[in-house]
Amino acid sequence: MVVSARPDGLVDLEFSQARQCAACAGTCLWKRLQAARLDRLAVSRRLEPGTEVTVALPGRQVLLASILLHGAPLFAILAGAVIGSLVVGTDFGTLLGSVLALGLVVAGFGMFRRRLEDATLASLVVTPKS
Repeated sequence: MVVSARPDGLVDLEFSQARQCAACAGTCLWKRLQAARLDRLAVSRRLEPGTEVTVALPGRQVLLASILLHGAPLFAILAGAVIGSLVVGTDFGTLLGSVLALGLVVAGFGMFRRRLEDATLASLVVTPKS
């Protein structure tokens, strides 16, 4: 729900606590969320306070994020194993190459984390519920 609208195109949204589904005993995330939280997002059109909205991430962004999150480390492990095996020629070299390559990818994620988060926030779609 829109709590307040700002003149610079940002709105403060209140995300209410997720409800427990009928098939769940409460072991999922809904128990760990706060009662409600506020976030500020950019929107393309004016929304009045009190308007209920849907916040969605386009499928393309979800696909790209999953490729980045899962594909990059997997590729690093495999490439590191091949390079380690070729350079050292032993199982230990294969292991060492994998670990080093994975470490580089994890460090790279840390360096680009803010940029990735900003790109994800920019692609959120906020639409009023009808």
